Amino acid sequence: MATQSEVTWKKSEDASSEKYLSSLKDLSILDEVRHIFYQTTGLVLSFLYTDEGMYDFYPQYEKNHYCELIQSTPEGLSRCLKSDNDALKKANVTGEYCVYTCHAGLANVVIPLKFKGRELGAIFTGQIFSEELTSRQLDEIVSSLEPLKLNKKTLLQEIRQVKVFHEDKLLMAIKLINFMAHYILAVKEELFLRNEVHKKEQKILTYENEQMRLKNDLQQLSILVLKDKVVTTTDSNSMLEANMQKSTIVKRAQEFIRKNFNLQLTLSDVANAVYLSPNYFSTIFKEISGENFSTYLNSIRIEKAKRLLVETAIPIKQIVPMTGFKDYNYFNRVFKNMVKTPPATFRQIHVTRISTLMTQLPVQPSTDDTFKS
Repeated sequence: MATQSEVTWKKSEDASSEKYLSSLKDLSILDEVRHIFYQTTGLVLSFLYTDEGMYDFYPQYEKNHYCELIQSTPEGLSRCLKSDNDALKKANVTGEYCVYTCHAGLANVVIPLKFKGRELGAIFTGQIFSEELTSRQLDEIVSSLEPLKLNKKTLLQEIRQVKVFHEDKLLMAIKLINFMAHYILAVKEELFLRNEVHKKEQKILTYENEQMRLKNDLQQLSILVLKDKVVTTTDSNSMLEANMQKSTIVKRAQEFIRKNFNLQLTLSDVANAVYLSPNYFSTIFKEISGENFSTYLNSIRIEKAKRLLVETAIPIKQIVPMTGFKDYNYFNRVFKNMVKTPPATFRQIHVTRISTLMTQLPVQPSTDDTFKS
């Protein structure tokens, strides 16, 4: 079982997974659980944090000097990692703990830790002999380690210091560590559910705030339209008055849309705010602006999306709700229809263009160069 905390594994490349799921190392119960296990069994523990890419050994002062001696050579360290990795792969396949004998003859146990289908890490324990070594067994171990070119006297000295943990005690330790693993994942589940509840509460609160803002802005739109009607009724020409009212209403509606495009606007909401039926409002909106309500609303939203795509690194899936769209696929269709290219391609083209322009800018001479000339 590898024990060096500086041994790193390849970090997980699943960037789409929630960061919350990778916080196994931050669980406050780990120290307590490890302490209880060590006090009960006398066995060391090594936690592998997949996302951290490292082993966390406990307790540090109980490191197996036999293992440390082997891992002091690159070949020995490579063998230790391979033994652990092979056992962990087997455990991940079965979903259960795996008892294995490493290349140096030590008995070890590994239990995989999975949460929501994701590998968070593993718990290793062991670094023991399951029985007193016979002379033949000792010779076989020493012979297998000859390629490491270790000092034989030192090697034999460290082997004799390894704890012997008989099979019945090892089985009890396995049951305890298995229980610990389930307890850790149960705590993880509880924290995950709390986080999910909090996120849903925040989402509801955000929605309620947006609805309140929309309601207030619709009321302000109604007030403005009433004031405009009072002003235009002073005109004696009824036809001119009607056209002015139409233009003013559409202008107010467009201002309202530009301000609230990211909210869930409907034609009916805006029509009610300007005291018109949805059908009549739709008619005069197209008559004055030259396009229907939904087209105008989507054009405002897409313009905002274009700016976000070029000026920020915000993922497209996050831009969708920021611009008032509820559905990712619908956003893609509208964007492609209006811009004639998908949003991802649009971003790539403009980012590449900006990068190219930046490289073509003349290099300004430094102050030192100026003085030198």
